[in-house]
Amino acid sequence: MMEFFENVDLNQRITFLATIAHLARVDGDFDGNEKQFFVDLAKLYNLTKDDAKEAIRPRSDEEILSMVRGITDKGFALVLIREMFYLGYEDGDLSDSEILFISKVGMALEIPLEKMEKISNWVIRGIEWEEEGSELFTDYEKSDMSEEDLDSYEF
Repeated sequence: MMEFFENVDLNQRITFLATIAHLARVDGDFDGNEKQFFVDLAKLYNLTKDDAKEAIRPRSDEEILSMVRGITDKGFALVLIREMFYLGYEDGDLSDSEILFISKVGMALEIPLEKMEKISNWVIRGIEWEEEGSELFTDYEKSDMSEEDLDSYEF
């Protein structure tokens, strides 16, 4: 994801982080773990401590939507939507308030509903794939082969 931030100005990086931080608050509390997640993201996005504080401070929907309209790069806008869906699905399912907010952001960015649905479905498939992989690779139990079994393989 860093490749999208290398050529994006500071205000748009702050907007990106502010938007996903707002999404994290939409359906409940913004706990210490979430705050640490966003502080880590701010460091990844090369934001100073003051810029990070500015990015993750509480805002209204209207303020966030006004900021979002300043995103000029369509690829960057799509990455924002992707990350919003990913964050929303992380806890199992999107709440109605999360769906509504993501939809508002998509409309502010002039992203067609069909494109939003495709991104949402793609994120769901990705999460399912990650979960399947986690199960697949953590359920492995080592079974040592006997010397006889090993000798049966020709290398």
